[in-house]
Amino acid sequence: MFDRRRRAALGALAAALVGPVRAQRSPDRLITVGVEADLQASGLAARLRTAVARDTGLAIDWRPGPSGLLLPQLERGELDAALTQAPELELALERQNLVHDRRLIASSDFVLVGPAPLKATKKLPARGDPAGIAGERDAAAALGRIVAAGERGETAFVTASEPSGARALEQKLWKAAGPQPVGPWLRTAGPGPTAVLALARETGGYAFVERGLWSALGAGSGLAVLVEGDPRLQVSYHVMRSFRVNHPGGKLLVNWLAGPNGRRVVAGFGRGYRRPA
Repeated sequence: MFDRRRRAALGALAAALVGPVRAQRSPDRLITVGVEADLQASGLAARLRTAVARDTGLAIDWRPGPSGLLLPQLERGELDAALTQAPELELALERQNLVHDRRLIASSDFVLVGPAPLKATKKLPARGDPAGIAGERDAAAALGRIVAAGERGETAFVTASEPSGARALEQKLWKAAGPQPVGPWLRTAGPGPTAVLALARETGGYAFVERGLWSALGAGSGLAVLVEGDPRLQVSYHVMRSFRVNHPGGKLLVNWLAGPNGRRVVAGFGRGYRRPA
């Protein structure tokens, strides 16, 4: 009995002495990470945060926003890491040694949505899709038809207002389609990717929407996917760390997201997201 009590007392004393040392060595578990707002709106960011916390103990504080604003924040050291969709800007910062540990996390694509085409009935004529782009595989050609319909006063196109991945993709496709159009039919949404979808629904117009976001929020909008499959609509998401800060859990986070556990979460989430090959 005495030996058991003595061992218990010695064990408690050891725990009291070692515990504070371990606590001092334990890295800060709260990590601030910028995330492209599409991933937040689609629900993938929340799924990743839950899985990261379960497997690593890290608590991610997501800071959603457009990639074009998040990456300068990362460069300035205002974020520990960022998960973005702006490959040209990411690579430029990487070449200047302003970010590092850039790793591919997921791939997805954008779809061009618009008023759902409805066939004529005995009582009603055919309606919807005034630009006639349903089934088109060339996104730039579809934009050309939307311009013509917009100039006739038959439709609207909703564009993103922030420097997001969606905005960068739009600009490339407008350049391929011809001169940047102007006119009252070209509508600019408020901040955030859900604002683009909301304004397209309100105006019965066309818009580019990330597939994961569309899968999460597109039902019941009165809109439909009209153009998809153009290779230029493919996008990728990368995670990277800032050189100006060195969060003790930063490397762990990047390795988890880019490793087999992160890939399984992306693949299991669905909604058009694909894990890296």
